[in-house]
Amino acid sequence: MSRLLPQLERRGGCRNQAGEDDKQDCIDGWGYYQKQAEAIVAGGDPIARNRRINAAYATLWLEDRRFQWAGLAAFASKQVGCGLLNAAELIGKSNQQRRAYQQWERQRSAADQFSPFSSPRMPAADQATGEVAHKVYQMLAKGNTALFLEIWPLHMFYKNNGLARLKRCLPERKLLRGSVAWPIGDRVEFGAQQPEAERGFEAIDAGNIAESVKRLAYHEQINILQPAMYNDPAFATLMRANQFAWALNFPTSSAQEIQLVLANQCTVSGASVRREQFSNKPLANLADAGQRMAFVMRAAERFDQLLRDPIEGVLVENSIYLIAHGR
Repeated sequence: MSRLLPQLERRGGCRNQAGEDDKQDCIDGWGYYQKQAEAIVAGGDPIARNRRINAAYATLWLEDRRFQWAGLAAFASKQVGCGLLNAAELIGKSNQQRRAYQQWERQRSAADQFSPFSSPRMPAADQATGEVAHKVYQMLAKGNTALFLEIWPLHMFYKNNGLARLKRCLPERKLLRGSVAWPIGDRVEFGAQQPEAERGFEAIDAGNIAESVKRLAYHEQINILQPAMYNDPAFATLMRANQFAWALNFPTSSAQEIQLVLANQCTVSGASVRREQFSNKPLANLADAGQRMAFVMRAAERFDQLLRDPIEGVLVENSIYLIAHGR
């Protein structure tokens, strides 16, 4: 019996070493896909980064049609890009007015000091709008980037390793905390294991695409974007003010309709079937998780219906192709 102990110990050591190697393989796999995701979002301003994110989502769907959440995400992220463009325009207008005024102030003559009409216009409303737009710009950019860093690597890991390996390695992802880019670390822990994400990929593997979209949308909206963006009191208030002003048609240059356009454009004209509106009610609240999830699921259902239509499906696919190529 005593002669068998060293052999059993050696076998146990092999098992332990194999387990450690497997764990490290998981960590290395996550690190590889996280660094790929970081390379996509690195460099450039948030608008250029958004285009690369849109393209990466679109490419996922074009390469594997089971990734229907990614196809929908290509449109949703594109819509975020439209919001970034609008905010950037408002910020630019405000900054241009301020620069013109500051230049005048440096160069003004003594006589100009007593003239109320000599200085360039710098309306308080435009300056306030610029400040609001800056906050929206920052929040949209942060949420867009963080969500991509969370969910694109999950798709890539599943795509290249399969469901069993994904489930085996999910617990190890959190071990990368502190070594990967994660712009919302003060609000959401990186790599926190969420059952909705795992169930989303289980549904993909089982061929239940509608369920996969539902589960991944929940993970996206509730686990990531809610704490990262919508729990921010200032951002939530700005979204409510925008909805109120737009729904009541207040004469403002900044209020925008909250919608998802299932095309590569920011807007489509007329009663297009390729768009889903959040709400036309002035008190609708995008920061409310329930209202927002209902909007997302309506958009997901509309997307699925369009894909099944022989004509609209081709148009939608063409739009995703254009998004994949940065257009």
